Amino acid sequence: MFYIKPPNGQISLHIMEKCVYTRLEYLEYLYNNKINEFDGNFQYLLESSAYDKVGHFILRLIASTSTDLWMYWVPRETLLLKHRLDNIIPRQLNSLLQSIIRQLDTINHKENKISLNIRRICVFYLQSTVFKHIMSKNHTDDCCIFQYKVRFELIPELIKRREVDLTGGYAIVYCSQWKKLLVALFNTYLIQDLKHIKSHTWHVNNDVRLNSLKQQVQFYILQNRPTIGRINNKNINFEIQKFPLCMQHLHMVLKKRHRLSHYARLYYSLFLKESGMKIDDAIQYWKEEYSKPHTCNSVCMHKWQTDEKKFIYSIRHLYGLEGSHRNYKSPNCTVMCTQIPGPTYEGGCPFKNFDSDRLINLLSISLTKDEIDKFLEKMLLQKPEIICTTYFKIVHKNIDDDVVVSSPLQYYTMANNLY
Repeated sequence: MFYIKPPNGQISLHIMEKCVYTRLEYLEYLYNNKINEFDGNFQYLLESSAYDKVGHFILRLIASTSTDLWMYWVPRETLLLKHRLDNIIPRQLNSLLQSIIRQLDTINHKENKISLNIRRICVFYLQSTVFKHIMSKNHTDDCCIFQYKVRFELIPELIKRREVDLTGGYAIVYCSQWKKLLVALFNTYLIQDLKHIKSHTWHVNNDVRLNSLKQQVQFYILQNRPTIGRINNKNINFEIQKFPLCMQHLHMVLKKRHRLSHYARLYYSLFLKESGMKIDDAIQYWKEEYSKPHTCNSVCMHKWQTDEKKFIYSIRHLYGLEGSHRNYKSPNCTVMCTQIPGPTYEGGCPFKNFDSDRLINLLSISLTKDEIDKFLEKMLLQKPEIICTTYFKIVHKNIDDDVVVSSPLQYYTMANNLY
């Protein structure tokens, strides 16, 4: 349950994949509080079984190859420990604490501060008086009869949530918080062990089987990652009213010309991706546009009919499913404003890069002539981010004076929260 030493021996590839997929799916259900809907094979999730350990350590190795994967996996794996501790019985807890001590005694833990503290805490809780007390049915959620001092830097999550008292560099953890302490130490243990795991990540990139498994894990996470919107091919024409002007403009150019220049297409694709458009919808969306004849003033001469494989690869690459498997992010306002617009570039920040006629035409979609005149007169010498923020407040009737737009994605998020 605490996963200190990986299992030994051999396992067939298809069984290893089942261990990973089942665990990944279970963690997602648990994280979304839908654990009762999980109908997978619990054989691969039995606590302390070989399958359970394989699923954990393979996912741990894969997650260590990417910051995005690690940030996705650690909270879910930590939540699994919390869930198990909430349902643990005395015999299982005794076995868990004894197992942690045995595993730590087989490795050099004396120079490792986190490992040393974990061992000491296990010994503390295994004391007959303490163990019977925390396992008692009468043990309350606010009991403070027993307490344990632990260095504050080992439990940053509890410190951040102000759930412990601090004195002389130590956190005072009461017996009623024993579960929270173990979960917090487990989280710290995983993070501190990351450096050691990273020394083995070359196995993932150089082993065809592990590399393939990593890609499938990435795809699963991508498909299940929470998004801020619900954009797809059918509702995008409605959703654009929530887009910032820079992305509204790219959408309209695409609909008119059925093509975009390289950077315009890149930025708009990333914006749609992070705004909630799934990869299948993205492929269909760009296919519909690039299958149509381009206009005479379009700078892009590509056609879906002849460049389909190239287009699909490019889209999958932006979604982290090809090439370096990097999770590309939508550009912020700084990038949009500093991008030097060439003669064929349709994008950029309207409040920074557009001339007055283009800007007025764009503003007229959502503002009246009087509103535009007052808006431009007031905002003429302001920074683009301030102008965009003011525009947002006019269009969406937002009265939050503290907000400042810093990216197209943030703009869409705020607009989406108002609907």
